Parts: sequence; structure tokens; C-alpha cells
Amino acid sequence: MAEKVTLTLSADTLARARAEARAAGMSLSEWIDRAARRAAVRDAARRHEEWLATDPDARAELEGFDRMADRLDGGWPDPPTDLVDAA
Repeated sequence: MAEKVTLTLSADTLARARAEARAAGMSLSEWIDRAARRAAVRDAARRHEEWLATDPDARAELEGFDRMADRLDGGWPDPPTDLVDAA
């Protein structure tokens, strides 16, 4: 469920966000929600990669799992659309 919040944006940021939302055919709220989700997913992916960089065994295990999945069923299924849009 969506919650109402109050945001303070610079005039320039607000103008750019409104223009981007309009170009995307979205409301300003929808566009800001999507932008925030995308930023959160990118940050989570960055932190995951940082963690894998500190644990070569975990990276090797995940890569092995990926290779096995590729052999078993031709690869991973496409991710859900909402996650693709978030990134």
C-alpha cells in the first residue's frame, strides 16, 4: 500500500523530475517511486558484488550453481518485470 510523504526537492530537481515523469507518461509520484526503487536495487546489487569480492568461495559456488542451472534447463528464467523495471 502506498503511503503519503512530504519531500523537499530543489527547484531544478523538481523541474527535471516532472519533465522525466511527463516524458515517461507517468505521474510525478509514480516516477519518483520507480526512481527510488531503481536506486535501492542498484545499491543492493553493489553491496552484493562487494560481498562476493570478499568471499571468493561464495562467488565460485554461485558461479558453479549458474553453470549447473544452464546445463539443466537452459538457464535462469527471465526475472519478473517489476524487478527489471526497478533496476
